[in-house]
Formats: sequence, C-alpha cells, structure tokens
Amino acid sequence: MAIQAAKFYCTGIPDYGVLQDQMARMPGITRVAIDRRAAGVTVDWEDTAVTPQRIELMFNALGYRKCRTI
Repeated sequence: MAIQAAKFYCTGIPDYGVLQDQMARMPGITRVAIDRRAAGVTVDWEDTAVTPQRIELMFNALGYRKCRTI
C-alpha cells in the first residue's frame, strides 16, 4: 500500500463541480487539491484501490492532462 500523487492541468474551461463529483465516485482517492488560479489539480490515491492509468483516463475525459507525477 502506497499513496501516489500526480498533478493535472485543464486544457479548456474547468468545471470543478463535475471534477469533484467524479473524484467522489472513484474509490481510492485520498486527497484532491484544486488550484483554481492555475486551473490545476493535484490528486493523491491509494495504489491498491485504483491504478494510475484509471486516474489519468478519468482526468483526460474531463479535459485535464497530466503534468507530472509528484
């Protein structure tokens, strides 16, 4: 069990309500920090509950692209 983290940036107009709703539905998410000024999101997750690929696919579907793994 390990906590993973990654940072994503929105490629369009961010919809934080939809983002928060999707994050609440995904098991394994331990923390979401939204930077509204930079249209960025940092997410932490439990690697035994969800894969990094699933996290990235969900963010990509919402218009976010991975910036870096923290």
